[in-house]
Amino acid sequence: MCNIWKSEDAGDLDPALLARLPDTLRYVNLSGGEPFLRQDLPELVWATARACPRAQIIISTNGMVAQSRVSEAMLAARKELGDRVGLGISLDGIGETHDRIRGVPGAFDRAVGLAKSLKADGFTNLRLAFTAVDENVGDFYEVYKLSQELGIEFTSAVAQGSSHYFQASNVSSVELEDLRRQLDRVASSELSTMSPKRWARAYFDRGLYEFASGSGRPLACLAGADFFFLSPAGTIYPCNVLDEALGNLHEASFEEIWNSPGAAAARRSVAKCGMGCWMVCTARTAIKRNPVKVAGWVAAGKIKVWQGKQVL
Repeated sequence: MCNIWKSEDAGDLDPALLARLPDTLRYVNLSGGEPFLRQDLPELVWATARACPRAQIIISTNGMVAQSRVSEAMLAARKELGDRVGLGISLDGIGETHDRIRGVPGAFDRAVGLAKSLKADGFTNLRLAFTAVDENVGDFYEVYKLSQELGIEFTSAVAQGSSHYFQASNVSSVELEDLRRQLDRVASSELSTMSPKRWARAYFDRGLYEFASGSGRPLACLAGADFFFLSPAGTIYPCNVLDEALGNLHEASFEEIWNSPGAAAARRSVAKCGMGCWMVCTARTAIKRNPVKVAGWVAAGKIKVWQGKQVL
C-alpha cells in the first residue's frame, strides 16, 4: 500500500519550512516514513505549534520504534501542548495479519502495547489507523472493535495510489462485498451511538465504500482550497494524491504560492479530477461544509439500524 520506505532519494523535511505554514491551519498530520526515526521530531512539533497556534497536531507512527522513546516524546509534547498533540498508530489487522503485512514478527504486540502504555499514562488523543487491502479486509471490524475496547479513536482508509507520496500507483482493489460487510458493521455501530462526531464517521465509511466501488466520492473535493500536502522537499501539492505542484516553500512564501497561477491551475485540475479519493485528510472539510446532506444520510441510516437493516 506504500513504498515510501523503498525510496533511496527521499530527503528530510527542513524544520525551518514549518515556520512558514499559515496560521489558519486547524489540523496538521506529521507523517512519514516513520517520524520517530528523526532525532529532531520535537523541533518539528514545536515549529508546527508555533506557526499554527490553533492547529491540532497528529503524528503518525507504525508503532515499531522503541516504546520508551515514543512515550517520552509524546508525554513531553502533551506537557507543553495538552490535547493539541495526538498520535495515530497504524494497525493493519489483528495479530499475525498485522505482522505478516508489516513483515515484522511481534509488530502487532508492539503497536498495541504502545497504545496501552500511553493510555495508562493518561494520554487521551490516541487513535488506531487501519488501511484496508485484500490481505486484511476481513480484520476491518476487529481492529475497530479493538479501538473501542482500548477506549481510543479509530480511523480508516482503503489503500489508494499516489505517485508523489505513497510512491505506489498500482494499488490492488479490495473485494467489494467483503469490504461492504465490514464497513456496514462499523457504520452501524457508529450510528448506534449518541455522538454526532461518530455519526459523521459513519458517513465517512459510506464514502469509503463508494470510492472502492468506483462510484466516486459523495461530496466534492476541496483539495488545494481547504487543505494541502507539503512534501519533504518543500513542494506544496493540492493533496497527497494529485501530482500537480502549486509551488515550493524554498522559493516563495506560502501566501505567494497559494495565490499564484500555479495554484489556480492546480485547483482547476482538482475540479476535473476523476480519482474520487476519500481519506480523512481529504474528506473532513467536505463533510463539515455539507451538514444538511450528511445529517439527512445519518437520519436515514439510524432508521435502518433501528429496523435491523444494512446501512451500506
